[in-house]
Amino acid sequence: MNQVYISPRVPSKHRRKIKNVLQDPLKFFRLLRIQDKYSGMYKALELYPEQEHLLSQIEKSKKVIVIKPRQIGISTLLRAYAFWKTYTSPHPIKFGVLSFHDRSAKHLRKMDNNFLAGMPDMLKRTCSIDNSTDLVFDDTQAGLSSYTARSSGGTRSFTLNSAHLSEFAFYPDQEEVLAQVIATVGKGQIVIESTPNSVGDVFHRLCTEAPDNGWTLVTFWWWQHENYRTPAPLDMVYTEDEERLVALYGLDNDQIQWRREQVATVGLEKFKREYPGCIDDAFCFGNAAYFDPFALDQIEPIHFTSNDRIYEDVSDEDVYAVGVDTAGGVGGDYSCICVVSMASREVVYQYRCNTVSPAVFAEKVMMIAMKYNEAQVLCESNNHGHVVINKLEEWGYKNLWYSAEGKHWVTSAKSKINAYEILREMISNNMLSRLDVSTLMELRSMTIYKVAPEAPPGLHDDLADSLAFAYRCARDIPSYVIRNAREGLMDKLINKKRAKNIRMMRLPYRSAE
Repeated sequence: MNQVYISPRVPSKHRRKIKNVLQDPLKFFRLLRIQDKYSGMYKALELYPEQEHLLSQIEKSKKVIVIKPRQIGISTLLRAYAFWKTYTSPHPIKFGVLSFHDRSAKHLRKMDNNFLAGMPDMLKRTCSIDNSTDLVFDDTQAGLSSYTARSSGGTRSFTLNSAHLSEFAFYPDQEEVLAQVIATVGKGQIVIESTPNSVGDVFHRLCTEAPDNGWTLVTFWWWQHENYRTPAPLDMVYTEDEERLVALYGLDNDQIQWRREQVATVGLEKFKREYPGCIDDAFCFGNAAYFDPFALDQIEPIHFTSNDRIYEDVSDEDVYAVGVDTAGGVGGDYSCICVVSMASREVVYQYRCNTVSPAVFAEKVMMIAMKYNEAQVLCESNNHGHVVINKLEEWGYKNLWYSAEGKHWVTSAKSKINAYEILREMISNNMLSRLDVSTLMELRSMTIYKVAPEAPPGLHDDLADSLAFAYRCARDIPSYVIRNAREGLMDKLINKKRAKNIRMMRLPYRSAE
């Protein structure tokens, strides 16, 4: 059982009963008072099924991320949880809560005041309150600290044991804030919750990579919440889209009517973002996507945890094409390598790093190209790419891609369209069966910027670029070379099967007993 702090003012005859209440969050929550958003009256905190489910998850996991629709009480539950942890702890723990803006932070601080005011006299404790930031209990020095995402730099100088990041997808710099919180909290608990805001951002990446990234993903959809319904007319007739939703989720007329009213008010796209009904809705942002979202859904997502992403070992019989996208190695953009098999037309290797210098990256490119049977390499010559090309030429690497005019690849709007159209055709024709999740996220985020495909501002497209370059490189490999590679692979598979059959024939015969 958890250790809890019990005030010396509690009579000994009540201490066992009080301890039982303080150790159980559900019992403790019934002591708390919240303001009903409809009536304005104060009432005991009774959890919805969604809130109870989340409570069970955060009691089991150190790192939890939550996708949610608006106004289903998740922030209330998490604030009550933070209050319970600090109020009952006998140790000077610190629980930090980050909000998207000041208004949200003030609302949460008001909630603390309501919690304190409603506590039974026997359990009341003195505390120091800074209405803008902190609440600290005098007897244990445990407390809650509040920040906004814009002032999160304050976490650097404050020791936190746990943290709650509210509406995380709307933070101006998600990556920096999360890095600060992880460094501050250490092995403590972090809970992130938000409605979605973008494809390809940190929130999206954490959600789609869970649980392989160590985070527990908890999802809530609008149709699971009992309050999202409006009395429907008796003569309601479903649209084709509504019939699909009824079949998928078992919706009733009142839920469909509520959805109709919300869509009529904010539009379908915004409704899906603010009130997602499934994971596809959560990260559905318009129809300007460069790649067909349905086609991307057919590609199996592969999870990797290292910079080197090895899909399969190199084959002596195969021929490979390599796409290279080079960055400065000072954070920000990534230097990426993508290797494609000519036999299978699948990606077999990827590399991604944003801290390696172009000169050192050139060594990596050389090593990978040599490993994959002296593969054909297409490396852009723009910006930092010329460092890699110069190094490869200096080392005498012979299989560099050149245009018909004998020039290296220059990434321009025209050449980028050329490379990406090859990739788009392959994806549309379901010719790619697997990709790592980071690459898939980049592909999902790609839109037409001016004339060429680009990632939205603040997002990356380096893996996508190296993938497109690899397939552009592959197109110029002679067909007879590709044919030989595929025949070699087929021979290998036949020989492997033949060897297996021979082994099976050599197994000693065992009669049935």
